[in-house]
Amino acid sequence: METEYGIVADNRIREDVSAMCNLSQGIREKGIAEGKARGEARGKARLILNMYDKGYVLEQIADIAEQSIEEIKTIIETRHTAPA
Repeated sequence: METEYGIVADNRIREDVSAMCNLSQGIREKGIAEGKARGEARGKARLILNMYDKGYVLEQIADIAEQSIEEIKTIIETRHTAPA
């Protein structure tokens, strides 16, 4: 850092930089996990809607999707009434 930016890197600065790197890594990992969870939820919702559109009964959909019938109803009502 001293050569490139003219900043003397004492132990305190090294610790601060390390803490910032760890924080940014944690934020990145959290973002990846949230993105993955959203993608999985969208995929499951798409599966539920496809099954519903093909005539599966709610009990079948709930069993396959491993969700409650109320959760299935909510997904169907929310997605089928949303503007395209």
